[in-house]
Amino acid sequence: MSIAKILEIALKTGRVTRKYPYEPPLLTSEFRGAVRIDPSKCWGCGACVKICPPNALALRNSGKEATLEYFVGRCIFCGMCAEVCPAKAIEVTKEFELSSTSLENLKSRVIHRLTRCSSCGSLVWTEAELKSVVKSSPIAEEYAVLCPKCRKSKFARAASIRIGVGSE
Repeated sequence: MSIAKILEIALKTGRVTRKYPYEPPLLTSEFRGAVRIDPSKCWGCGACVKICPPNALALRNSGKEATLEYFVGRCIFCGMCAEVCPAKAIEVTKEFELSSTSLENLKSRVIHRLTRCSSCGSLVWTEAELKSVVKSSPIAEEYAVLCPKCRKSKFARAASIRIGVGSE
């Protein structure tokens, strides 16, 4: 194609770019930007961490707390974390102006208190997740505060007592 033909097409089409930042950018409904985590909804279950391809989300346990950390510098804005979140605590925003002079400004954290097994003392889950499980499932609260190993042995003892009582 000749230069004259290209110029003719370009002049006919006109300007196709926007004068960003002086004009608002064209964002389609499918556009995905940074994610936002609602601390009041988040359970700290870690489902988002397991599904995140670039490891932009991390869940770290430190003593009595679990910290969910989102680092926007690693995020590829795929939205998989929002899709898998059982609490619907993650929202994909249209925010894309994310530059910063500080690395800490690119991180957001949600801190959860951890619960311990009432029998052996090992870490079980976060307090928010415990409340959610007790509210939404038939597990009795006395079993919910136990780790899987202690829960299994307590249930086995209760079942053996019932079987022993029923056979008399």
